[in-house]
Amino acid sequence: MMCTDMSKRFAYLMIVLWCYICPVSSKTYMVSVGVADYPGTKNDLKLSDHDALTMRNLYEKNCQADVAILINDKAKLSDVTRQMKSQFEKASKDDVIILYFSGHGIPGGFMCYNQRLYYNTIYKLMSSSQARSKIVLADACFSGKARKAGKRGNVRKDGNVMFFLSSRTNEKSLEYRNWKNGVFTAYLDRGLRGGADTDGNRIITARELFKYVSEGVKAATNNLQHPVMWGKFDNEMPVMIWK
Repeated sequence: MMCTDMSKRFAYLMIVLWCYICPVSSKTYMVSVGVADYPGTKNDLKLSDHDALTMRNLYEKNCQADVAILINDKAKLSDVTRQMKSQFEKASKDDVIILYFSGHGIPGGFMCYNQRLYYNTIYKLMSSSQARSKIVLADACFSGKARKAGKRGNVRKDGNVMFFLSSRTNEKSLEYRNWKNGVFTAYLDRGLRGGADTDGNRIITARELFKYVSEGVKAATNNLQHPVMWGKFDNEMPVMIWK
């Protein structure tokens, strides 16, 4: 037990040391949202709060990431938009901003704990940021429905935002009882940790991530779930940079 504790302490110290000596480059500013426990019980999910924690833990391992997390009743619409504004306005042009959401998807957006977060709001908050790389990652039930245009959920060609959603319009985003995360988030986590880094340069690009996650999800669900990626972005845009 003592050896295990010493190993953990050594690993932690090495991470801290590396954060101090690694060269300064682009940072990632993230808001990680997960709602499993909605008001009442009818709309509850199983793993969405764990999904948000998983993404927070993953990005916090990167010394150049700043993550705010909101789960369950802390993920009211006003709280989510306030955190997005606060986080994203910190970014400079070479930085990356990310909204991660796990919960229910709706046409034109996502369902926070108490109200709907429409794409127009996401675009508005992201457009005010100086960051060139803007990303939305979502593990949401029927998340493909979010692509449908609506009064407040229009897909904007000038939005300059990459959306990576867990499933097509007519598909469920699956959860398995013995898994700690939804299938999409599980492969997202594995891919961003390095599984998707096919060229070994420690930079996970949008193209690499989509290939890894989509293939993994389709195989794990027996072709029942198909992640989708869309928006105005460069396929070589970095989603995760490990130094």
